Amino acid sequence: RRYDPNFQSKTYTPSAAGTATLDLYLYNDHRITMPAGNITIALSGDFDSQKFMISITQDSVGSRTVTWFSTIKWASGSAPTLTTTGAKRDVLGFIRTGTNTYDGFIIGLNV
Repeated sequence: RRYDPNFQSKTYTPSAAGTATLDLYLYNDHRITMPAGNITIALSGDFDSQKFMISITQDSVGSRTVTWFSTIKWASGSAPTLTTTGAKRDVLGFIRTGTNTYDGFIIGLNV
């Protein structure tokens, strides 16, 4: 199966200090629930010009952080500060512009 234009979603609940590897070969909507700790986000199966979204929901405590995958050019010039409130969600969009290069956009914060 290849990237599905029907925009199927995949949910992730990584372990604290773990890595959430997002499978872009099969999905382009990724929903991460933060564990009781910070995480790293990695990608697999992506291709040029692919568009994808990542939703990050804080756990009940909040204030968790993310280490992003390689070379993101953020629309604002720097990575956004995630919402720190427990159980709140941030939604970010990305476009792969080349090998290991991405444009990143804020779709919504503190949702």
